[in-house]
Amino acid sequence: AGQGFILLDDVACLGTELSLLDCPHSSWGQHDCSHEEDVGVRCSPESNTVMDGSLGPPIRLVDGETPKEGRVEVFLNGQWGSICDDSWTDKDATVVCRQLGFSGTAKARPMAYFGEGHGPIHLSNIECSGTEHTLGQCVRPDTGIHSCWHSEDTGVICDYVEEKVQNIKTGDVPTSSKEK
Repeated sequence: AGQGFILLDDVACLGTELSLLDCPHSSWGQHDCSHEEDVGVRCSPESNTVMDGSLGPPIRLVDGETPKEGRVEVFLNGQWGSICDDSWTDKDATVVCRQLGFSGTAKARPMAYFGEGHGPIHLSNIECSGTEHTLGQCVRPDTGIHSCWHSEDTGVICDYVEEKVQNIKTGDVPTSSKEK
């Protein structure tokens, strides 16, 4: 039996879906289950490893200048909401970016760097090691408990690049610092 949030219930796949996210299910985070009903998936008959069946709730980035950056929002209980920046690190940002399909360096941006959200603050105290595939794998029992304000909404920059060019004596090279 697992521990922490139960994220999916009443999943009704037909077998033709390309992703578990394509299957009909109850709203993210709404359930009438106990951890005695947790499930896993075996992806190959040769494998004896049971994969974590929890993909976690959908996430998105909003209010960034590009699709690779923005305030992190998570869909729980039928609505989008933000994540508090308590304990938010580059490791957490790495997992968010990985879940969204980005593979480069990730940078955490706390303190409503991309503006304050308007819905609920769903999560706080996320603690990823940086190796997880989804944010849902980082939740702890107290992840939904917080005393945060939207001024603490978290954000990320995916595929983060910091370029610094130093003035080299052999030529006229301008000094610049740029974030992408």
